[in-house]
Amino acid sequence: METDATEQFKAQAKRLRKALAARDVSISHTGSLELLAQSHGFRDWNTAVAMARRNIPTSVSDLGIGKRFAGSYLGHAVTGLIRSVTATPTPGVFRVEVHLDEPVDVVESKRFSGFRQRIASRINEHCEPVLTNGMAGPGLSIDLLLRESPDA
Repeated sequence: METDATEQFKAQAKRLRKALAARDVSISHTGSLELLAQSHGFRDWNTAVAMARRNIPTSVSDLGIGKRFAGSYLGHAVTGLIRSVTATPTPGVFRVEVHLDEPVDVVESKRFSGFRQRIASRINEHCEPVLTNGMAGPGLSIDLLLRESPDA
């Protein structure tokens, strides 16, 4: 039986494969799963799934200042540190500020780049991205809480 963690990892791998295809890079589904696992610091896909089953946040109450996470931001696989989590006036929507381990390019243009390492985004109580009006949309998704340090 599939777990939420496995499904989220597979969805991330699918987004990765789609993003690579848009850049004329062909990769198999299995290859995208392995790359995703490695990008989150795991040896392979099987290790990533085993760890995710134990560390997936089920609600925003699982998050905390200083906790390390893995997730996605605008289609990029990311890891980083949670800086703050605060409630917003919209019920069930929270503002989370994170510091990413590596900056991500938030611009889709081939002419210039816009790298961001500090991000403020809105998430729902299930740690999924939402737009400012509370609807689902692209943004920061916190999929996995990490236990190890980035230098480990």
